Amino acid sequence: MSALPVPSATPARTRILLADAPGFSRDALTDLLAGTAGVELVGVVGDPRNLRAAIARLAPHALVIDDRLLQDLDWLPGGPGLHVIVVGVDDDPGYAVRATRLGAVTWLPKERADLLVETLVAIGDVVGKYGRAPRLTADDVCGSRA
Repeated sequence: MSALPVPSATPARTRILLADAPGFSRDALTDLLAGTAGVELVGVVGDPRNLRAAIARLAPHALVIDDRLLQDLDWLPGGPGLHVIVVGVDDDPGYAVRATRLGAVTWLPKERADLLVETLVAIGDVVGKYGRAPRLTADDVCGSRA
C-alpha cells in the first residue's frame, strides 16, 4: 500500500469559500470565482462569526477573505489543507504582515484578479496531486514564473 494518494482520472475542482461584506467588491469576486475554470465557489459568508461553521459544513480547499473581516478577529480560520488568501483594497503593508502572521498563504490586492486566479490555480494543482492539499510553499505559487 502506497502512502501517496492515487491520482484521480478527473481533475479536481478547487473548492472556494468567499468571506466578504456585501457590496460591489463581493459581487465582483463572486463573479470572478464562479467563472474561473477548475474552481467551485461553494459558499459566500458576510459575517466572520459564521466562518467556522461554514468551513466545517462546506469543506473548502481555500478561503478567500476580505481583510476588513479580520479586524474583529484575532484568529484566522484554518485547519489541515485549508489555504487562506486575504484580499483587500488598502495597500498598507501592515495588512499583509498581519494576514501572514495569522497564517494566511498570502495577501493580495482586490484589483489584481490575475494574481488571485494564479494563486487558486496553484492550490488546484496541489489539490489535484494530493487531494486535500497541504499548505502551499513559495515554490508552488512562484515556481512557474522562473
